[in-house]
Parts: sequence; C-alpha cells; structure tokens
Amino acid sequence: MLEEHVDLTVLNTLRDVMETEYPALLHIFIRDSQARVTDLNGLIQAADFSAASQTHLDQLGLLAHSFKGSSSNMGAAHLAQLCGELEDLVRGQGAVSEARVTQLVQDIDSEFCVVRDIFDVELQTTLASH
Repeated sequence: MLEEHVDLTVLNTLRDVMETEYPALLHIFIRDSQARVTDLNGLIQAADFSAASQTHLDQLGLLAHSFKGSSSNMGAAHLAQLCGELEDLVRGQGAVSEARVTQLVQDIDSEFCVVRDIFDVELQTTLASH
C-alpha cells in the first residue's frame, strides 16, 4: 500500500544523499506542499471558469506544474501524476470543466494527506534514529 503513494527507493536515495539534511527536506516538502494545496483550493473557490478566468487557470497550471515537480522529486508519483493531469487540463485549449478541475484538486488534496502522513512517519522515524 505504501508503494502506491511513495516510492521508497527515492526516499532511501534522498536519505543517503541528504544525510543530516534529510529531515529538513521532508519538513520543507510537507510545509510547502500544504501551502500549495491551500492555494489550489483557494484558486478553485475564486475561479468562475469563464473566459474571463484565464488568469486563474494560468495560476492553477503553474501551481500544478510546480507541485508536480516537487512531488516527483520526493517519490510521490501518484501525487505528481494528479498534478500533471490538472496542469494538462487547465493548459489545454478550449473550455475547462469546472467539475473535472474541482475533482482533480480534491484528489490532489486527498493524495497529499496520505503522502503527508507517510512523510510525517518518515520524519519522526529519522529524527528518532539520530
């Protein structure tokens, strides 16, 4: 089940490479990702998904792109995939389905909760072993 959400090989590599900075990396990812999820939710609340809301869609796309990259770097492949889907959807041509965008943001939020819990345990385990 854990591997569905986080690639442990990536975490092991990060732990080996980052050494004493590994806990800080986990903490920064958790903190920054929580802010991204909050921002995503705020943007979909503010968007009206009309032609006039292209700025909101652009912001969603940039935020999803950034979140996709950091998630991928941390081994959270499913979270990265969801962010990529959101990025592709809002950067596509034509009308954007408000329901689909909202569902993707909800899926990202839910997946981040799972990943955050995994990383919280990883952080506590790492800090306890030092």
